[in-house]
Amino acid sequence: MTVFEIRDESNKDNLLGYLFYYPKSKRFYTELLGSVDKWNAPFIFWGKIKKGEYSIGYEESLEFVRQRIIPPDRQNIGMILRDNNISEYDEYKLLTLSSGRCAQDDLYLVKIDTDDVADEIKARFELKLKDVIALSDYRVMVFFKNGRTGIADINKLRKDDRLFSRVFEEKHVFDNVKLSPGGNGIEWSGTTIISAEDIYANSKWIDIAYADIINLSKNRVIDTGEAAALLGCTRQYINQLVNQKKLIPVKRISNNFLFLRSDIESEQIS
Repeated sequence: MTVFEIRDESNKDNLLGYLFYYPKSKRFYTELLGSVDKWNAPFIFWGKIKKGEYSIGYEESLEFVRQRIIPPDRQNIGMILRDNNISEYDEYKLLTLSSGRCAQDDLYLVKIDTDDVADEIKARFELKLKDVIALSDYRVMVFFKNGRTGIADINKLRKDDRLFSRVFEEKHVFDNVKLSPGGNGIEWSGTTIISAEDIYANSKWIDIAYADIINLSKNRVIDTGEAAALLGCTRQYINQLVNQKKLIPVKRISNNFLFLRSDIESEQIS
């Protein structure tokens, strides 16, 4: 993760917030300071500020970045990229060339270490997500970085039926829920997204720690070899039980199966 300060040269280099870049996903996210108002915030974020929202998602953050760099349809863009030793159009590399300066305002970016982010933003990051698990009835169990665990009903959080249509039509798609970079939300296929802030505000808290899930996985989930040892049989016999549907694995990984220990210990297997 790369972090940039967003500063205003026209106002004594005032710090407005931070732009975060996640290289693996090539996504930008913005965190504005709570003291920022629409008079000193970047214009593109005015709508968010008016709603009291200071955590900005990747789509709005990407648009903020694109306003500050050479557009991809610029005449002679290929020559510009070659002159700057850039092999293909890359928002991050173009942003660093000019420190994010543009003709529309007096803002600029300064790259800093992650540890130098303001305490206000560090505290806000504690409300980001650590992990998510799909449950039945289109609910998710969510684990936040501050240690809280909740259950969120996605039916009540979806905002665009068009984007969510496939998620709710095909259960395996819903079950494939993933974290957005930095725990900024949850998503399906990289486009259907619910922010961490919305999930936090609409979760029902439960008394289960993330460590409990780790212990469950460690102590109650076993592979084919462990299952064979418990039953005193061969791996081939385990495969036979699976083929006969007398034993249902929770997951298949190449030539290996994962089972719940309780299913293996059940006296109903024969």
